[in-house]
Amino acid sequence: MGVVRIQLHGHLTVACDGRAVDGLLPGRRARLLVAYLVAHRSVDVDRATLIEELWRPEVPGDRAPRVFDAVLSKTRAALAPAEIRGRARLRLVLPPGTLVDADRAAAALHDAEAAAGRGDWRRAWAQGLSAMFVLQREFLPEFDAEWVLRHRAEARLAHARATACYAEACLEIGGGELASAERCARRMVAEDPLAERGHLLLMRALDARGDRAAALSAFARLRRTLRDELGVPPGPEAAALHRALLAYGPAPALGRDRS
Repeated sequence: MGVVRIQLHGHLTVACDGRAVDGLLPGRRARLLVAYLVAHRSVDVDRATLIEELWRPEVPGDRAPRVFDAVLSKTRAALAPAEIRGRARLRLVLPPGTLVDADRAAAALHDAEAAAGRGDWRRAWAQGLSAMFVLQREFLPEFDAEWVLRHRAEARLAHARATACYAEACLEIGGGELASAERCARRMVAEDPLAERGHLLLMRALDARGDRAAALSAFARLRRTLRDELGVPPGPEAAALHRALLAYGPAPALGRDRS
């Protein structure tokens, strides 16, 4: 039985033993059907629900069930050895050893955060980078269904977590990895200026690279941003880091429970 690989981050791809089979799917509705069933494969999906999803934003007409049956039949043939089982309720059953990029990213992120929690920075670095590699690609950019947008939003949050974990690992490893920590921190600040995590990582990275003045400037930008946008001061973790920088003491590590 061949190894099946499925990519949901980026345009949908399905391959068996290195041979792309997604090109055999009969059109956009078949691709959306596969994507939906992969993303919801832990449950049985009602046939009527699938028809509604495949026809959105149109309202399925009288011919929709027959068209759906034809799409389903051709999709089943294209996906072998994966199976779409059922009639009124459908479920995608993937063969053992199937690799789904979204699953791999989720597992890598979990492992990275667990490794960071126990101070295993080399593993946190490797697994954080692995998760980032997948999550940096947009989830199913060819579709705009509501369920896709929800998954896309969740993936962006997961990417931010992976980036933070990787950046902190780079800081802890030090040396040549400090430049990567700074790049990641700057990206986090640019993507979410109101989240303190990125600012804290940037302050620590700048200080570790020997530029304490720049680290203090980064805190000033954080304080100004929070004041102007939310009317609040930086949190206690940022304040403690700022005091350490002013005192020329070692910058404290970030708490493990912040995101």
